[in-house]
Amino acid sequence: MIRKILIFAIVFPSFLPLWAEKPKYQYFGKAYDLNTGKYIYSDNHKEYYNNGKHVHSDILYKDAEGKVFGTKHIEFDKNSEVPTFKTEDFRDGYTEGADVKGKSVRLFSKRKKEDPLVERTYTPKYPAVMDGGFDYFVRNNWETLAKGERMSFHFLAPIQLDDYKFAAEKIKDGEWKGRSALYLRLEVDNFLLKQVVKPFLLVYDVQTRRILQFEGLSNINDENGKSLKVKIVYDYPKDVLEP
Repeated sequence: MIRKILIFAIVFPSFLPLWAEKPKYQYFGKAYDLNTGKYIYSDNHKEYYNNGKHVHSDILYKDAEGKVFGTKHIEFDKNSEVPTFKTEDFRDGYTEGADVKGKSVRLFSKRKKEDPLVERTYTPKYPAVMDGGFDYFVRNNWETLAKGERMSFHFLAPIQLDDYKFAAEKIKDGEWKGRSALYLRLEVDNFLLKQVVKPFLLVYDVQTRRILQFEGLSNINDENGKSLKVKIVYDYPKDVLEP
C-alpha cells in the first residue's frame, strides 16, 4: 500500500496535497433578487487553515437548479485585506482577479470568453481593500467601526483595472435572527459616483464577526453581463457561529 502511494506521488505529484487537504469550515450564501425576492444562485464556501490561520478559500457558484456555473479561489495568507484571487464564470467566460506581490498588485480581467485578457500592475494607495478582503477589513477594524467612526479606503476593482474611494460606517447595533449584529453601510466616497452607485448594506455577527447578510450589487452577472442586485443570506454550521 505504501509503495502504491509513493508511486502515485511520483507520477502525479500535484494531486497529493489536494488529496490530503481538507477544509476546516464549509458554509453557503443564498442570493435572492433584491426586487422580486426570487432565488437566483448560491455561493458555496470552503475555508482552509494552516496553524489556525485562514490561508485560502474555494468558492463554487451554483444556479437555482444546483448546477455549478463559476468558481473563485482566494488567498488570504500574505495580505488578508488585499488578497490574491481569481473568479471565473463558465457561462460567458467572465474572468477577473489579482496577483498580489508585496505592495504591488496585478489586476486582470475580461468580460467575455472571446475578449483578450487586460491587465494593469501598480501600487495602490493605502489603506486598500479588495474582494473578500473587505470581511477582514471589518474584522481588523471592528472596534473603530463599532464606535461609529466612518472609515475610508481604496477599493480595488479588477474589472475596471482601477480603484475607487469607498467608506464604511455603522448604521446601527441590532439583532439578526436572534443574534447580536452590527449593521454597516458601504458606499462610494465620491459625491458624483454616489448618485449612481447605491450603498451596500451588510450585517455582521458580533460574536464571530462573520457576515450574515449582504444587500447590493453582486459580483455575479445576469445573462446580459450586468451585475445582479441581490440580497445574500448566509447559512453557517453550528461550529462556525459557536466556535
